[in-house]
Amino acid sequence: MAVPGLAFEALNLHRNPFGELEAHERAALAVVEPALLEQVRELGQAGRALLFLGDCGRGKSTHLHAVHALHAGVPLTYVGPGERPRIPEAPVVFVDEVQRLSRRRRARLFRRRASFVLGSHEDHGPELERADLRVSTVRVGGVDVHRLERIVARRIEAARRTHGPVPRVPRATLEALTRHFGDDLRAIEDHLYGVFQALEEVCDVEL
Repeated sequence: MAVPGLAFEALNLHRNPFGELEAHERAALAVVEPALLEQVRELGQAGRALLFLGDCGRGKSTHLHAVHALHAGVPLTYVGPGERPRIPEAPVVFVDEVQRLSRRRRARLFRRRASFVLGSHEDHGPELERADLRVSTVRVGGVDVHRLERIVARRIEAARRTHGPVPRVPRATLEALTRHFGDDLRAIEDHLYGVFQALEEVCDVEL
């Protein structure tokens, strides 16, 4: 049986940098704009809502996890397809994929005396405002090469085994990835996962 991580020893990595991450890893490696921290500070007051809005693969869940990491002990509820999970009471309520709740259930939720951090594919701003919540909407999407460079470098560095060279994804490759996949970060990471699975030595990654 192969020992996990040994397949990447020749790359000076302990795993594929672009594999699935645990929630705490995703939060730690998130590249989040500093201006977002001002909005996070306001969540200590009831009646606030921070809505991360975006299509699949653009980073809304990653942003939500990064904010959640700043609120120790507060649960985060993920709403899977067809699920009706119980959403715990908390001073700050975190829900990802909130668009999967029925409109009636969302209305009941938003009436709680709390603040909210939500991830959704749909704009619930009008619903939140009807519940007398002060809403900040962050539209997650669009990625320039500079930001992608930071994301990729963090993922590789987090998988580093020891000091010394590790595979590098040059700017020219990142530019080619954004031309091909647009701002779909998940598709870019999935592509790089396959590339790193096939690497046999430390090198610059090319398409």
